[in-house]
Amino acid sequence: MLSKLKNKTESATSKLPAWHLDFRNTDRLPDVKPIRTAFFINVIAILIAAATLFNFGSQEMQIYSMNAEISRLEDQIAKDQYPSAAAVKLFKEFQADEKKINEVAEFVKAPLKLSTFMLHLGEILPENIMINSVDWRGSVITLRGVVSGTPDEASGYASGLVATLDEDELFGPLFSDAALTSLIRNPTTGKLAMEIRLEFTGK
Repeated sequence: MLSKLKNKTESATSKLPAWHLDFRNTDRLPDVKPIRTAFFINVIAILIAAATLFNFGSQEMQIYSMNAEISRLEDQIAKDQYPSAAAVKLFKEFQADEKKINEVAEFVKAPLKLSTFMLHLGEILPENIMINSVDWRGSVITLRGVVSGTPDEASGYASGLVATLDEDELFGPLFSDAALTSLIRNPTTGKLAMEIRLEFTGK
């Protein structure tokens, strides 16, 4: 009778949970990790996503700021374009007027009056040479005209006029050596178009 009671007691006791853990059975051990590995993975993924979003947002802000600055500069350029064009136009007009004033000043200071020049030029001009225009700009006088005769004769007449200007008692001391800058035949008239350049000495 006692043996049966003992067996029942041992059987009931064996079914009760042990008073301490069985460290030999690892499957039945509780999970004692304070922070699981999945937590670290999730945190790293969240940080990477946040850094990507921050970088993207920063770039978008820079692009927006640059576009706003470009738009502001374009508006400023558009506003300044008309005053700038007007200023450039006024400066060009000023340069043209200044050039005219300088030419007039040089003409006034010239050691020879235009009337005296024209009268004396008419006296020494050969009959087969006709002067069409006299361009007096500062210290430089350009004579343009036509020479009649055969090509050889006309060329000789033009060269002779250059020599006459250099050797003349009035013109010689006032001008440096005269230069025949152009001598071209006009097919319509058959005459040579001539251009002679004179420049005052000491200018």
